[in-house]
Amino acid sequence: MIKAEFPKFGELVICEITKINPNSAYARLIEYDKTGMIHVSEVAKRWVRDIREFVREGQLAVCKVIRIDQSYISLSLKRVDKDQSDRKLQEYKRERSSEKVLEQLGKQSGKNLEQMYTEVGYVMREEFGSLFKAFDIALKNPELLEAKGISKKWVDAIVEIAKKSFVKKTYEVKADLKLVSYVPDGIDVIRSSLSGIGRSGFDVKYIAAAKYQVAGKGDNAKELKTRMENACNEAVGAVEKSGGEGGYSLVEK
Repeated sequence: MIKAEFPKFGELVICEITKINPNSAYARLIEYDKTGMIHVSEVAKRWVRDIREFVREGQLAVCKVIRIDQSYISLSLKRVDKDQSDRKLQEYKRERSSEKVLEQLGKQSGKNLEQMYTEVGYVMREEFGSLFKAFDIALKNPELLEAKGISKKWVDAIVEIAKKSFVKKTYEVKADLKLVSYVPDGIDVIRSSLSGIGRSGFDVKYIAAAKYQVAGKGDNAKELKTRMENACNEAVGAVEKSGGEGGYSLVEK
């Protein structure tokens, strides 16, 4: 996964903290195999009394490149928010997994990882941005790989191993929902609320008087749960606004 040359100014990079001094920390930029420095003023957004409260040797962290001067790289931890860090780490883990798949493909062909990068890996990364994206495209539209100069022999092999290695896991979430309306047109109020849940991509099943079960599937468990909670809260809120009452609870598996 080592990239050539130096990172760009403002780029987010995966780092391993290698050494800690009273006023700075040194980190290895894993994707570039180079060393950078994090000054104590770039560790946290608040005053730092002891730098070791925020970093430790061996820690994996996402940093922003804030200065490049010849071979000197200055890094910042405090300029990376949690969402950016989470996304970058997720991308890194996916790319590591994809590299292992590329290595496995090489073993089937009697080639080591370095040879596989020379054969197809560098083209996959340069043309599609990452190995992970290239494997994903191989599953959806393998013709694009051939169009980028990858031989049909390798495209067929890439597609075959991608089918075995990149099958997305599907998650399911369910909720028990209760809605009660006391107004004359209460049935319409509840029906409208349930329709809103349906438009959010979930299925609603009638269980008994005022009781329903909401269910949905997706490939991102956290996002799925959040969407479920939002949909149920909106339905309950709409019924309560009309003078009724309601509530829900997620069904734990």
